[in-house]
Amino acid sequence: MSPGANPPDFLMEPEGWLEVSDIYMRNEQAKFLNVFNERSFGFAGLLDETALRLIEKPDEKLGKQSYECVYRELGKGLLLLTCQDFFFDAVNLAQARQALALFRPTNDLGFFQTAYFEYQIPGEDRTYEVVYSRNA
Repeated sequence: MSPGANPPDFLMEPEGWLEVSDIYMRNEQAKFLNVFNERSFGFAGLLDETALRLIEKPDEKLGKQSYECVYRELGKGLLLLTCQDFFFDAVNLAQARQALALFRPTNDLGFFQTAYFEYQIPGEDRTYEVVYSRNA
C-alpha cells in the first residue's frame, strides 16, 4: 500500500484503492485531538451522536463526485470509517449498529465496493465490520 493522490488516501497493490475517513463524536472533539491550539473539549450532547455521524459519513462519501477519476482508473474502492471518539463504548456500538441497520444511501454513485467501520471498545481488540456493500 502506498499513499494516493487524495483522493484516494491509499493505492493498494496489486490493484485497488482505499479511502479512510475518521468519525468523531463531533467536530470539536476532532479539533481537540488534531489541532494543537484546541485544548478544550466539553462532553455534552446526545448519547447517539457518534452513531448519527456514522450514518452521515458514508452517505457523504458514497455521493462524492471527486472519486470518479480514481474509479475510472482503478475500479471500485474500499471505504474505511475509523471511529476516533474516545468515549466510544458498548452502548455507543449498540446505537451505531441500530442506526446502520436502517442505513440506505441517498446518493450512491457506485465508486465504492465495500465500506468498513473500524472501532475499539475499551479493553478489547480493534474490530472491523462491513457497514455497506455494493452487492448487498
